[in-house]
Amino acid sequence: MSENYILGIESSCDDTSVAVVSSDYHVLSVKTVSQTSVHRLFGGVIPEIASRNHLAWVIPAVDAALKEAGKTKDDISAIAVTNYPGLIGSLLIGVSAAKGLSVGWKKPLIAVNHLNAHIASAFLEREKRPEFPYLALVVSGGHTSLIEISEDERTVLGETMDDAAGEAYDKIAKMADLGYPGGPIIDKMAKNGDASKYKLPYLLKNNNKYADEIVFSFSGIKSAVKRFLDEGEVDMPSLMASFQNRIVELIERKVKLALSRKKYTAFVVAGGVSANSAVRGMAENIAAKYSLELYLPELKYCQDNGAMVAAAAMDDFFEGRFSSLDFDVAPTVRPKTNPSKN
Repeated sequence: MSENYILGIESSCDDTSVAVVSSDYHVLSVKTVSQTSVHRLFGGVIPEIASRNHLAWVIPAVDAALKEAGKTKDDISAIAVTNYPGLIGSLLIGVSAAKGLSVGWKKPLIAVNHLNAHIASAFLEREKRPEFPYLALVVSGGHTSLIEISEDERTVLGETMDDAAGEAYDKIAKMADLGYPGGPIIDKMAKNGDASKYKLPYLLKNNNKYADEIVFSFSGIKSAVKRFLDEGEVDMPSLMASFQNRIVELIERKVKLALSRKKYTAFVVAGGVSANSAVRGMAENIAAKYSLELYLPELKYCQDNGAMVAAAAMDDFFEGRFSSLDFDVAPTVRPKTNPSKN
């Protein structure tokens, strides 16, 4: 059987990323244009700036990805693109580029759910995928979701009611004037701190309403951290270690709740926060305790990237589920118009 290659385009937030991935999940190239240095000036992503930069970089990124992969448009079997969830303006640039390339190159098009793409990032450069059913945790700047993956469907078991975990990291970092993005800064700082020094509250632990529900909430931790910051001089590494401990403890508790209710074959952890050392350690401990096969993406594939989008499109490609040109974009995980696939 001849090799197939999928071109993946990701533009859901502030990074423009294009990749070429083979049908065995081998990454031939990834070209990502980061906007972090621009948005750092504002302490967060400015949607209008993000979309304008996508417009400037998406086609050059396509050209660069093809060149690095040693492929031409004739070698590409299909084009995959994120169409939800994300920033509307950013999504529109990537989707418009993908639709134009699909028409111009006469290649089939596959619309991809951004959360599914993150899950697929854990399969890149691996020889096999997990058996069904498995449990997937997507934890990032925009999402904290626990998802059951079976052969026929994906069921969201629980998600955050307010901030995503990564969003909480960014807000705390901004509050403490540590810089942006907050996740890597806090993770590095927390390694030199004493997590027991500051008694931050356990999230949702004493709330009987949510004790037996798979649900996340990170809003309360910000107020608790702010109280210590307002008191004056603090041991910042220890405060950040305590903050990170509470974030990871809640995630771990809810994952264990899901595992107590059903038997799974594997545990997949993906998304930008899956690069966090404490989250990766938690995932390894859970996998060992429950005898689960663990799938974690390589660090370079944790952040948004085109390779994960291409990987998420593999099943659709081989089963002939292609998207028509009239599919829409959406800011949430529930698009107004599902991409119709023939």
